[in-house]
Amino acid sequence: MEFWKDKKVLITGASGFAGSHLVEKLLEKGAHVKAVDNFSRNKHDNLAHIRGKIEFVPGDLKDIKLCKQICKNIDVVFHLAAKIRGIDYNVKHHGEMFFDNAIINLNMMEAAKETGVDRFLYVSTVGVYPRECRIPTPEEDAFSADVEPSSYGYGWAKRMGEIQAKCYFDEYKMKIAVIRPWNIYGPRDDFNPKTSPVIPSLIRKVLENDEIEVWGDGSQTRTFTYVGDFVQGAMLAVEKHPEPDPFNIGSDEEVSIKELLFNIIEITGRKVKVNFDTSKPAGAPRRCPDISKAKKLIGYNPAVSLKEGLKYTIEWYLKNKERFNS
Repeated sequence: MEFWKDKKVLITGASGFAGSHLVEKLLEKGAHVKAVDNFSRNKHDNLAHIRGKIEFVPGDLKDIKLCKQICKNIDVVFHLAAKIRGIDYNVKHHGEMFFDNAIINLNMMEAAKETGVDRFLYVSTVGVYPRECRIPTPEEDAFSADVEPSSYGYGWAKRMGEIQAKCYFDEYKMKIAVIRPWNIYGPRDDFNPKTSPVIPSLIRKVLENDEIEVWGDGSQTRTFTYVGDFVQGAMLAVEKHPEPDPFNIGSDEEVSIKELLFNIIEITGRKVKVNFDTSKPAGAPRRCPDISKAKKLIGYNPAVSLKEGLKYTIEWYLKNKERFNS
C-alpha cells in the first residue's frame, strides 16, 4: 500500500520554494496536507496554484502554543522552516540566526512529542560540518570540530536540533528522521538580492549586469541539490528510516564557484566581465557530500544534473522575475 495515501501531513516553511515542491509531491501521493508559514520572505505566490487543495495556517513558530495547535491529529511533520540567508547576512547576524533557528526547532519537536505525532523529519544543514572535513564528507564528520565560522550561529542552531532529535528518540521513542541537504536550488528559489543564496544570486547578477563581482577567487567548490531531488530524499527518509541517524541529501557533482558561474553565463548566453574579490569571505574551501549511506539505506538517487537544474531554474526566473522587482 502506498505509504503517503491519506496521511495527515504538516509542513512547516511550506510556502518556501522547497516546501512548496514538497507540498505538490505529497498531494500527488494522496496525502492530506496542512501548511504553515509566517511569510517572512514574502512567498505568497508559491502555493497560489494549490491553495484550495491544502489547509493553510499562517503563524510564527516561535509561539509554542501555535506549534502544539498545528501538530494535533497529524501523522507526519516535515520541519523545513528555518531562517536561511546568504553569507553576507550570516556573518553580520550570528546571534539572530542562532536564536531564531534554535527556538523554532525546540518548539516544533516538543509540540510533536506532546501531541503524539507518529513521524517527524528534522531538516538540518550542511552547515553542521566543520571547515576541515573529509571530501567527500561522510555523516560522521559533522561534530568532529567547530562549525564553519562564516555561518557560526546558524550552524550551531542546526547542530542543537540534531541533538534534540537524538534525545527525543532515546527518551520518548519518537520516530525522527534527520537529513542534511546540500545547497538546495531550483524553480521558486529566493532571488531577492539581499537574501538570496549563491545560485539565484549569480543568475540574477549575470542576467542584469555587464560586469559583476564575486566574493573569493572562485576556486572554492560546492555541490548543489536540485529541489526535486531534495523532496525525494526527504520523503524516503521519513518512510524508510525514521531515526536520528542523519543522511546527506545532495549530489556528488562537485563544482567550483567559477565553473558554476561560467555554466550560468553559457546557459543565459550573456557576455559578462567577472571580478573576483579575494578580500571578501568565501566560506569553506571545499564542500562535497558522501551520499552512499542514503543510497544504500533509503534508496536515494539524485536524478537532475547541475546543468539541467540550472536550465530549469533560469527558465523559471525569466518567466517570474517581476515577482522580485516589485
